[in-house]
Amino acid sequence: MRVGIIAPSKMDYLLEINKNAALIIEDVVKTLKGYEIYLVSDKGSVSELFAKKYNEFGGKNMNILVPSEDKEFGFEWINQEVGKNVNCGTWRNQPENLNERTDVLVCLGYSAGGLAEIAYSKWFKPNKNEKKPIYIINELISGKLPKELEKNLDLRYIRYDHLRIENGKR
Repeated sequence: MRVGIIAPSKMDYLLEINKNAALIIEDVVKTLKGYEIYLVSDKGSVSELFAKKYNEFGGKNMNILVPSEDKEFGFEWINQEVGKNVNCGTWRNQPENLNERTDVLVCLGYSAGGLAEIAYSKWFKPNKNEKKPIYIINELISGKLPKELEKNLDLRYIRYDHLRIENGKR
């Protein structure tokens, strides 16, 4: 199972939502350490923390999306040391590349980039008749996304301690 991690760039944002955010992330990592993970590990980001904890807890398949062909914005702020580097082209390709490579997404808090990654899941389904599951951790968000999105997306709001992924199903 290939899992994409969506998370904000700054831990401060999550701490405003939940002062125990780091502990919650550790529990999510423990649940997912046996899975193949894809994320963008900006230095100092929640995703970087996830990647470091994943490695610390014995995870064996951490993949870092790096837009190594991007001449417009660059990518020097990505920590490329925390996993296997996977070229995703440019930043403009990154949301679709994350969705192409994964079976499910786990959202550890909202951000503008994370919302783009969630939106792109509409076009990258596990099979023709199913939507890609997106597990959104309740304790790390300020509220649900607009109801209008539910028509095209498989949004699953769950408690962090209820996260179970098997063959793309909860």
